[in-house]
Amino acid sequence: MGVGTTFLRLASLTALAQGLQLDTTFVLSQATRGLSAAGKATCLRGKIKVSAAANNTILLIKSPAGQPDLTQTTVDMAMAGVNYATMVTGGPTQVSGTYQLYVELCVPADPAAALKVKTLQFLNHGGTLDHTYWDFAPGYSYVDAAAAAGHATFNYDRLGYGRSDHPDPNQVVQAALHREIAHQMIGVLRKATVWGKRIKSVVGVGHSAGSALVMAIVGKYPADFDALILTGISASIEGIAIAQIAFNLIPAALDPSGRFNGLDTGYLTQGAVAQDFQFPFYRFPDFDPKIFRKQFETRQITTFGELLTFGSVIAPQPAYTGPVDVVLGQQDYIFCQANCSYPMNQAEIFVNALFPGQGSKSTFLQPNSGHLIAQHYTAGRGFAHSLQFLKRNGL
Repeated sequence: MGVGTTFLRLASLTALAQGLQLDTTFVLSQATRGLSAAGKATCLRGKIKVSAAANNTILLIKSPAGQPDLTQTTVDMAMAGVNYATMVTGGPTQVSGTYQLYVELCVPADPAAALKVKTLQFLNHGGTLDHTYWDFAPGYSYVDAAAAAGHATFNYDRLGYGRSDHPDPNQVVQAALHREIAHQMIGVLRKATVWGKRIKSVVGVGHSAGSALVMAIVGKYPADFDALILTGISASIEGIAIAQIAFNLIPAALDPSGRFNGLDTGYLTQGAVAQDFQFPFYRFPDFDPKIFRKQFETRQITTFGELLTFGSVIAPQPAYTGPVDVVLGQQDYIFCQANCSYPMNQAEIFVNALFPGQGSKSTFLQPNSGHLIAQHYTAGRGFAHSLQFLKRNGL
């Protein structure tokens, strides 16, 4: 249902989301209230403006002139003996601006559960996805699962995605600026209250590129998160180049759906062929065809700015000492070439290599699941594992 006023301060919207209150740093526009996919959470939705500055990387590339140009670039990125990212990387460059982002704040719909909320989960979607990944459909909603466990969630479209702003896809939409934008929002969330009680803990949750972003955040701001849940990511990179080719990337503006008309040709999406989507993301027959079709038809974008800078932020994080959970689909092709147990558990390899000084570690290989673990029949098992991990760590 709509909210009558166009611009409302978050502090004045307490009643709309079961007592959720933030400070007045952000102004929420186009505010609405609604329920999560299965009604377990009450959600406040709208847009906020965030000012941020970052040291991005000069990329010595231009947006593709057309499909042949983009296809050749995809081949170049997979060329043997060549590190394409290094080849097209210039020096650092300062970027800054004020950007409008679509956000969702959700708390348990049960008032009794909302009164007890102490943990908020900060959710970060993957590439060619958007905020809907976390609240996709009944039975496929991490937002619902978190609310049922008594947690609040903050879900948003990353810059360049979905309902958020779409600035220069090559020089602006990069990992460094994503990190600074997220850090600004986390600072506000740490001051949030639910029914007058301060949020005690913020958990960084990511999927795929979203997990890389969470790692980028704790690499510079280790105090931002009290625990991490990293899904759809590993230290194995052999499958990434093949998966990128399988994406059959096209300039999003050329997508026949017309959803991306007017975007710079540096915004990319998967080709309009279902196989291009199934190969890297799903394991047949372990998903509902209706869920697959819905995600395929609502697929989002990616950019060379992201593809060429996210890899640089995946590095050991010795400064972070909070609990870490890593979840992979057992048959994730992108990060395991469809076998996350070979030659050893890839989730365990990743968490031990990237978080060497951390004591409380947990991993889970979600059975019968490809890369999009939240959209397979076994999604609930992955959700339950991560929420139990938080419970064991007092969150």
